[in-house]
Amino acid sequence: NPRYDVGSEDGDVVLSYSKDDISIEITASKDNQSITISQQVDEENKISPTISRSGDFSVEWERDLGDDNSVTTTLKPNDSVNVEWSDGAWTANVDVPIDGTD
Repeated sequence: NPRYDVGSEDGDVVLSYSKDDISIEITASKDNQSITISQQVDEENKISPTISRSGDFSVEWERDLGDDNSVTTTLKPNDSVNVEWSDGAWTANVDVPIDGTD
């Protein structure tokens, strides 16, 4: 699916494919490209590593808690950890930088 932001004059293309418990998403713009491969481990857990052309890497773990509740943790090595807790109508986010925390 092509996307274009008229305000910033930036565009990219998103290609997605899913089969069984695996999905692949490729996002490409003129400046950067990334690929995410997601694996639905079981009914409650999904792991999604992403790597970009620039070398950025992240891993997302989504845990379904039932009743429209979930916790999603995203680790960006040498950068940050983000935890998002969705509980029905509300969402709480915690973003902790880890760069330079030797």
